[in-house]
Amino acid sequence: MSGRSVDRAEAVKRMAALLQQGAAMLAETCPICGLPLFRLRSGEVVCPIHGRVVIVSSDEEAREVEIDAVVAGVEYEAASRIRDLLGSGSPREIREWLEVIEAAERIRGLREARRGGGGKGSGVAGRG
Repeated sequence: MSGRSVDRAEAVKRMAALLQQGAAMLAETCPICGLPLFRLRSGEVVCPIHGRVVIVSSDEEAREVEIDAVVAGVEYEAASRIRDLLGSGSPREIREWLEVIEAAERIRGLREARRGGGGKGSGVAGRG
């Protein structure tokens, strides 16, 4: 298994726990570690090691998911910077990071409008 270092016994424990919780083991495998994926009762597909995974059916869907992940990462980084600056940072720096968040929100809105206002596309994502 690549990615996070989890030994075989731990992987088996996590898979058993998912099955005990009513998850169904799928034929598809995690693109990161190769372990079987599981469908939770909620319908969410997860890897026992890496968390939430969504299956893509085309290169275009994979690109869309990658763009969404980058935008989410930018928002998270900006929010983290703002949190660190509160109380000790200059208002100008905080305002600049707020503008980054606003730009990411505009990008997200434009992408959702292009999709017809629907939900997220599918793709391989990280931990949920």
